[in-house]
This record gives sequence, C-alpha cells and structure tokens, in this order.
Amino acid sequence: MKTPKTLTMISLILLILLFIACLLFTITLPQNQSMEQAVTRYLENDTKYQRTLDSGETPSISPGEMASETMSALQVFFAIPTIYIAIITIIVLIGYTLITKRPKGAALTLSSAGILSLATVVIPVLLFIAGGMLRKRSA
Repeated sequence: MKTPKTLTMISLILLILLFIACLLFTITLPQNQSMEQAVTRYLENDTKYQRTLDSGETPSISPGEMASETMSALQVFFAIPTIYIAIITIIVLIGYTLITKRPKGAALTLSSAGILSLATVVIPVLLFIAGGMLRKRSA
C-alpha cells in the first residue's frame, strides 16, 4: 500500500501547486499591466476592430477600455479551469483517505480523478498506476 499512497500524494501535491498557480493567475489577471498592454496593442493593430469603430457599428470605445473589459471577461473565463482543478484535487484527497480502509473504492476514485485530469498528462499517469495497483491488491 506504500507505493499507491506515495503516487497519490505526489499527484495531490502537483494538483495543489497547479491550483495555487491557476488561482494566483486568475486573481491577478486584471492587475496584469503587460497582459492588458498586449491586448491593447492587438486591438490597435486589428483591422476588423478598427473597421467596426470607423463604421459606427459599435459604440466608440478606446482600445484601452476594451482591453480592460477583456481582462475582466478573461478572469471569469480562467475561473472555470481553476474550479475544475479544485474539484479534481478534492476527489484525489478523498481517494487518498480511502486507500487504507477501502482499496477498491480508492481505486475507483483515483481512476475517475485520473480520467478527469487527462489534460494535465503527468497526474493521470500517477493516478492510473496507483488505482491499478490498488485494484490488484484488493482482488
């Protein structure tokens, strides 16, 4: 049981670090001046945006104001993966607590967390290995 616990703990630590990084990025996004300047430069050079301003199809808004509004929208957009990572972290934590008492339940929990976290590549590999080892031991 030591190896699955170790792999699960490594996955849990990686998920917590990823969650903290995503949370910091999401929270500090509106104050990120370099990102806002990049969006402003993009809008100033975007011919389609300039045409819509010139034709009067949209209310005239400066590229700086548009960039500021875009940053607020991006903050909401980036909150979704942050919440998703938090949910996966909670599932892995539940699986970790189940390892000693209910290995089959832990195997199922860790495997489902591995499926949910496929986008992170390294974490699902660790969780699938831990879940498979627990399935073999409990059988």
